[in-house]
Amino acid sequence: MKSKSIFLLKISVFTIFIGRAYQHIFWDVPYRSILWYENIMSPLLGIFDIQWSAFVNDTAVDTKIQVVIKGIGVLYLIAAILVLQLDEVSKKGSKRFIKCIIFWQFVVVFLFTKESFFQIGQYFEHSLQLGLPLLLLYAYSSSYVKEKAILILKILIAITFLSHGLYAFGFYPVPGNFIDMTISIFGVSEEVARTFLWIAGAIDVLILPLLFVDKIMKIVVMYAIFWGLLTALARIVANFSMDFPLQTLHQYGFETIVRLCHGLGPLLLFFMLNEEEKVLK
Repeated sequence: MKSKSIFLLKISVFTIFIGRAYQHIFWDVPYRSILWYENIMSPLLGIFDIQWSAFVNDTAVDTKIQVVIKGIGVLYLIAAILVLQLDEVSKKGSKRFIKCIIFWQFVVVFLFTKESFFQIGQYFEHSLQLGLPLLLLYAYSSSYVKEKAILILKILIAITFLSHGLYAFGFYPVPGNFIDMTISIFGVSEEVARTFLWIAGAIDVLILPLLFVDKIMKIVVMYAIFWGLLTALARIVANFSMDFPLQTLHQYGFETIVRLCHGLGPLLLFFMLNEEEKVLK
């Protein structure tokens, strides 16, 4: 992988990890959806002779959970720094640490999916967030093949946009924040917002097949770059307050940062396709 592409891949993974680090340290991640799930926790707590109701209502336990969540955020922060320093001669310990955080990413996305009543689209909407860190490790492996990396990246982009489109398109219930952001940004009615989202969702769904059509592939990639970055920035733009700018950035900034890969991933593909064309010439 050329230097520009590997740099962009590192930045993409860095934004994913640093966004999750910020979320863990300053906000919350739904670990309690498992820790407070009686059917799972009650048998485990019974081993230690702890009543589930006492566990749930103990404020000291909740405080400890929050400390652990912040600790996980620090681990994400360390992984983000290690990603920027990663190269062919990086120590095995650094790569193992990154692998552990990658594994934990799958756990976090599972928690988001559980919170959304196990809608499978919720899980696969995070395909780029889950796959780009793995692609980075693959780029530094001895088995790296550029053609395979391009195919993997196409699949990650296609599944991410397909899953996102299923929500906007209405296959799943359209999230209220999608409608609210559209109304806030464009100043339209709810009916117009729903129509706009339906059209955008339909285009997102079409990215899956069109991304594999050579003649129009680059046009599709450019659209994905634009739409991916726009939807990421929408979190801040739709909720921005001139009266409380720092508070807005604090509250919604991590949501934008962690989603920047939805535009940076397609941009990486664009660079890699250009590199491939130069080689063929």
